[in-house]
Amino acid sequence: MRHLTLGTAGHVDHGKTTLVRALTGTNTDRLEEERRRGISIVLGYAQLRLGDDLQISVVDVPGHERFVRTMVGGATGIDFALICIAADDGVMPQTREHVAILELLGVANAVVALTKTDLVDPAALTVVTAEIRQVLATTPFANAEIVAVQAPANEGLDELRAALHKAADATSDRPSSGRARLPIDRSFALHGIGTVLTGTLWSGTLSVGDTVLIRPGRAEARVRSLEVHGIAVESAGAGSRVAAALVGVERADAPPGTTLWTGQPAKASYRLDVSISVLAEAQALDRGTLIEVLHGTFVTQGRVVTLEGDQIAPGTPGLAQLRLVRPIAALRGDHVVLRRLAPPGTIAGATVLDPQPLRHAGSNADIERLQLYASGDPAEIVRAALAAGPLRTDDLVDQGLLDLTDVETALKADTGSLTLADWHLAETHYDAIRKTVSERLTLRAREHAADPAVPLGSLLRKSPWRDALIERLVEDGAVERDGANIRLPGTGDDMQASAVADVAVAALAREPFATHRQSDLAEALPLPSDDAWAIIALLDRSGRITRLPDGLVVHHDAYDEAVRIVRARCADSGEVTLAQLRDATSSSRKVAQALLERMDADGITLRTGDTRILRRRSA
Repeated sequence: MRHLTLGTAGHVDHGKTTLVRALTGTNTDRLEEERRRGISIVLGYAQLRLGDDLQISVVDVPGHERFVRTMVGGATGIDFALICIAADDGVMPQTREHVAILELLGVANAVVALTKTDLVDPAALTVVTAEIRQVLATTPFANAEIVAVQAPANEGLDELRAALHKAADATSDRPSSGRARLPIDRSFALHGIGTVLTGTLWSGTLSVGDTVLIRPGRAEARVRSLEVHGIAVESAGAGSRVAAALVGVERADAPPGTTLWTGQPAKASYRLDVSISVLAEAQALDRGTLIEVLHGTFVTQGRVVTLEGDQIAPGTPGLAQLRLVRPIAALRGDHVVLRRLAPPGTIAGATVLDPQPLRHAGSNADIERLQLYASGDPAEIVRAALAAGPLRTDDLVDQGLLDLTDVETALKADTGSLTLADWHLAETHYDAIRKTVSERLTLRAREHAADPAVPLGSLLRKSPWRDALIERLVEDGAVERDGANIRLPGTGDDMQASAVADVAVAALAREPFATHRQSDLAEALPLPSDDAWAIIALLDRSGRITRLPDGLVVHHDAYDEAVRIVRARCADSGEVTLAQLRDATSSSRKVAQALLERMDADGITLRTGDTRILRRRSA
């Protein structure tokens, strides 16, 4: 069975609620005040079955100009519309604004119900029908079927149902896969049940037992039960009117205006890059204009920063950045309505292109990026996103540009990217990194043939994807690992340097605890000064020698022997003195002092006065 949402639209007192009651048997004015005053104040809901294969959730919206925010909250998420126009009044101001809002929200199909036809003669009926056609001529509803009805007398209802069924057949279903998204329009608590949230399911499928997140905010909950128009269900698909009872969240943490998500929600942002369409009857939208932004049931204020000039004229879409007072969790392709603050009125609609942009004023690169996002090609969007640097699949979804299935499909296509573990990297970016790394390592090998390796930290800044990048460079034969360092393949095998290094190590081994200065060792090597010091650094990194404080150096075996002596002395008496180590190694006081300071630095010993004890972790 198909599930679609039908929204009413039209001026106050044009018979929307009466018509819905005649079609469905449900009085959507549930508040005492609404029934007393005879006008709708809040959103009303009813169920309409058009055959065995089509279930319609009807959202009845207020028609008064004071409740346009409420109307937008109800209209956002509807699939098609029922525009009610009273024959005795004709097209009125709120009729025009509601039609404009439907168009701005991307609603493509509608049926016009010409109500109160018993109050006018046939000639007047012909005039008002012509007026409706003229008003709708420049909208997506130019070919909408106009059905004359008298709801109290049940006249014209069969024809209206047939017209609604035809419009439903022409309406596309919402995606039932991917993340479920439910903008919340009501939130209340029921004894024994818990917090109940209601709304129109924009996308995905919501099921009992699902873990859900409420954004903005940090609330997380579990779906205890679901109802669609008062009937308990195990799951509800996109287009359904849903009431969800949740476990684990308080009503205050899920107020109207927030959104229920399954899966990975979009991050809330204080900025939106959008394409704006200004209404034909509105004035041009100037840079810096303060506006009210309506996104589903969420309302905030913000400022328009035009990106292609100082203003956006009616009839010509323009790019802009909306800078908001409160953050919005939106997705690319969402529709928002922009309203003037004073006097209040709808002036424009916008389609979200980038839900989480950086602050910018519209460089050529930014304009090209937004034009690409407007095209909607997933592969090109992924390519553009990766141009800024490596991203994981979840990062692409998190940015609100694409759903998971779109990202996975795009990555299988030719996006000009390669995969590094969990990361995706543009091939051009990888090639640039590889070239830079190669140039630096080549220069290092040329200047220091004896020690061509470069510490990883000085070659590539630390990042979550650095290790994966190095592994790919190694696999591609671009670099070799040398402990914690990187070098060009085939370097570091200088025979002369290797022989010199062996001689230096042998000299240290012959007199293990003599006073060996690093500077003396470097001067004794038959190499240029830089290469000599490079040999000492290489020997230290490779573990063949151990550098000590005060510029001293010993063979690594000598250092290990000194550590063994200290451990044994501490095991016997609990501590060791400098003099004891000096005597045990037949070294000078200077060498013994340097050995103990190195052990302190290595976390083996701890100085207490004139003695050392073993650190607990070293013992």
